[in-house]
Amino acid sequence: MGRRVVGFSPEARACLERYAWPGNVRELRNAVERAVVLGDGELIVPADLPEAVLDAATSGAAPPGAIPRYHAALQEEKRRLVLQAVREARGNVTRAAELLGLSPNYLHRLITNLELRAALEP
Repeated sequence: MGRRVVGFSPEARACLERYAWPGNVRELRNAVERAVVLGDGELIVPADLPEAVLDAATSGAAPPGAIPRYHAALQEEKRRLVLQAVREARGNVTRAAELLGLSPNYLHRLITNLELRAALEP
């Protein structure tokens, strides 16, 4: 893939271990390949992992009855922050990523996963 990866950060490894992997080995392989392609450091970090893996890692910390509210609130806050940053950057996603302290690749993934493309089109 043209990127040197030496391993996983402890946080990324913990996320991978907490995910149920309903797609088994194929899903794990796809997640790792995606992280290698989309990441930009020598270590795979949580930001490089698919949103489903990250959501599962954070949901384990919430009480069972609070999970739907927690995830809904988290997703809504992500949407709000992304939309605000892109508007402040006048549609420049690279600049919006800088404002948010994210890599441009990760911000593009967030925009797709949060289904914000239509909201960002002029």
